[in-house]
Amino acid sequence: MELVVSDTTPLHYLILIGRETILEKLYGSIMVSPAVLDELTHPSAPAAISTWAANPPSWISVATPIAIPDRFDSLDAGERQALGLAKERNASWVLLDDKVARRFAEREMLKPKGTLGIVADAARSNLLDFAHTVEDLQRTSMHLDSALVSEIIHQFHRNEMGRSGRGK
Repeated sequence: MELVVSDTTPLHYLILIGRETILEKLYGSIMVSPAVLDELTHPSAPAAISTWAANPPSWISVATPIAIPDRFDSLDAGERQALGLAKERNASWVLLDDKVARRFAEREMLKPKGTLGIVADAARSNLLDFAHTVEDLQRTSMHLDSALVSEIIHQFHRNEMGRSGRGK
């Protein structure tokens, strides 16, 4: 099975809307760093998230990166450690939402995937309803640009039409 490393935000928002189990169904297991767990249990985190992070499920493993390149210093601790782990362990995916962190991942030849990409993958695997889940995310504090959401929904539906043969 592929190795997947996650930063804080995809876990945070999927837990917040009760869809975190799609991660196990899609990827088997997720590796996180101590900084990610610290961010999930921060006093400002919603109770549901900090409770989850205080006793994470068995499909979550925690590992500390051996060394984090100085070039990641402008990122927050969770992003730095997630990228460090993903690079050291040659992860198949690194789950990140922050635009700057995603650019760093791409420069490091890592494959970033954000929360909306995870949701789209889960919808394609019939694990959830894409539009309903995006609506749930929009009701959280997640910063979703409305034009981006519209484009992702349009792209998702276009891809689905192409896959089913109805869009030809």
